[in-house]
Amino acid sequence: MTGDLSRRRLLGGLAGGGLAALAGCSGAGSEDETAFTIGLASDPTDTSRYDNWGGMSPYWTRVIEPLVWGTEDMQPKPWLATDWTATDDTTWVFELREGVSFHNGAELTADDVVHTFEENILVDRGDFVYGWLHLEPGSVTKIDEYTVEFETTEPFPGFPGTIAHNMIDIQPPEADRRAGEIIGTGPFTLESVDRGQSIRVERFEDYWGGEPDPTALTFRAAEDETTRTDLLVGGEADLIYDPAKGRIQSLRERDGVRVETQQSAGAISVWINIHREPTDDADLRRALNYAVSQEELVETVLEGVGEPARGPISTVIDWVVEEELPTYERDRDTARELVDRSAYDGESLTCLVKADMDDSRTISQLLQSQFGEIGVDVEIELRENASVQDRTDRGEFHLQVGSTGSNSPGADYLMWENFHSMGVDNRDLYEADGTGLYNLGGEVDDLIETGYQSYDPAAKREAYVEAQRRIMEAAVVVPLFYREYVVAADAAIDGLELHPIARFAEWSDLTRTA
Repeated sequence: MTGDLSRRRLLGGLAGGGLAALAGCSGAGSEDETAFTIGLASDPTDTSRYDNWGGMSPYWTRVIEPLVWGTEDMQPKPWLATDWTATDDTTWVFELREGVSFHNGAELTADDVVHTFEENILVDRGDFVYGWLHLEPGSVTKIDEYTVEFETTEPFPGFPGTIAHNMIDIQPPEADRRAGEIIGTGPFTLESVDRGQSIRVERFEDYWGGEPDPTALTFRAAEDETTRTDLLVGGEADLIYDPAKGRIQSLRERDGVRVETQQSAGAISVWINIHREPTDDADLRRALNYAVSQEELVETVLEGVGEPARGPISTVIDWVVEEELPTYERDRDTARELVDRSAYDGESLTCLVKADMDDSRTISQLLQSQFGEIGVDVEIELRENASVQDRTDRGEFHLQVGSTGSNSPGADYLMWENFHSMGVDNRDLYEADGTGLYNLGGEVDDLIETGYQSYDPAAKREAYVEAQRRIMEAAVVVPLFYREYVVAADAAIDGLELHPIARFAEWSDLTRTA
């Protein structure tokens, strides 16, 4: 594993003597030392999830693969496609890797790519995909056996990075997602699904990237963090994601356990409705920024798991540069002066918080207290996701504790969807009455369009940084923290490579060193 400036790795309890409380060399619950059990914070068999196909969520399992992968520094990387070229503003030609076998023995060809996009993606997954990928039905065609052409609906330089996503996987026509018949090209094949419990995958010996080291992986559902932590400590799992925060330090101090953290592509902020009184007043919004201590929130509520944020988008994304954004260090005196100067007259501001967000109650209570200290009354409403979405769609709120994040290296849509007047968050209200939610419009829209359509990385970065600077000068959000996730593992395990996108974890090189 290599380190870089975009992530923080904390190691504790490196491999030492005996592993009495862990599975050790024998494997968790198995005598096969080349099989591993991984505890997940979500149920990979949950059929209510949008990313569940036929009873399994394939994100974590490496059963399926996309044309493009993503590097640790969030850049597109050739995968099932070996190369791609923009032949004009809206046309992309992709060259496929030859000699790639599906798990049923058939060879990957252009016909499979066309079928996947035209049938599985553009038809089965609904029209929300059109705006995300900038593709419409009929836009993907075969040039020859190993060459495919994509015609985007508009200039879209971020296309290769956007399809570097586990949902944009390639499967042959005979695969039946709805029936759970998943046929991929990945290093592991689907062996079994135990609904509500686990998914087991096994080594695919004909994998194009070389035979993986593990013979099998079991992904266990363990949504409760205490249960998940107990699986590791009790030797029933070799590796778990997001152990209980209150036990992370003790895990670091435990012989035979390794703990690592990785900054993700996600960020949490207080999003401010800038088109509703009184939060349409920039002085009030700046006051809210000056009221908050991101460091205090991370160290107390999050128990150190997270990075204090200065902007609304995680710094693992290459065009995000915190140093060029305005700084709002907590300054209650300045905040109170701004409140007095603003149009705020003591009314209660509505703050929506999703009830299922991690630490939602404690985060909202801390914010309520810090805003109260500068004379701003905030009413917290913990609601289910659908209710929050309904209220935000109608603009019936002042503040919302919400997130941004990317599951692919192509993260341009974060600027467009959140801050452009025609982005998904703002479009309906903008078209209906010329308002929106988080859109400043005018020159900021122009900057976002420039960044979105630029093929020059330097020009893209310059436009997006300037847009972010203006967004923060106008205090459209109160940044809180950049998400980190934690992995705790048997210290005898080697070969795990974490990634800003947690689901891009590599399993093929997992081994036991003792």
